[in-house]
Amino acid sequence: MSFNPWGLLFPLLFAVGLYALVRAIGSLLRLTGTAIVARVPARSGERLQVPAGRYHLCVEGRSFSLDFLGVDYALHEAGGEPVRIHRKYLSRTKVSGFGSTRISTGWFELSRDSELSLSVQGLSAQAQQRCWIVVQRPIGAGIAIRVVALVLGGFAVIGGLVGSARVWLLP
Repeated sequence: MSFNPWGLLFPLLFAVGLYALVRAIGSLLRLTGTAIVARVPARSGERLQVPAGRYHLCVEGRSFSLDFLGVDYALHEAGGEPVRIHRKYLSRTKVSGFGSTRISTGWFELSRDSELSLSVQGLSAQAQQRCWIVVQRPIGAGIAIRVVALVLGGFAVIGGLVGSARVWLLP
């Protein structure tokens, strides 16, 4: 039996792909967890401390629920001036877990640190108990990079596994 370099390269490709997958998943979880600046129940009168900068405004609730259908919400600065929220229609980010989903619905920008007041209309009392309004840093580009890393890592794992099986099991 002669030495076949593919017998070494395919397992190495599998190991590198598996390492990339683990790192990309961990990085994605850290990114979505550390992006949150403020998270309050979806009730009128809640206060949010938000530093100056650009942020996404997100709604968070149960997966596959219609809790936010027809709900109107707004943010106001301490003096009562409304914060202009630019609605997002095409480039919404969505972070889902087993029981909850967070969807970016708009973005706003603050020129100074502010205490914001939340105003919510049209949300049922039961939904107010299980729904949240979240202010987070923009993470769309970070998610896209990590998804590419996940896809490439997946290709490497599958290619390494199939290639190893081909080299070792077939003549």
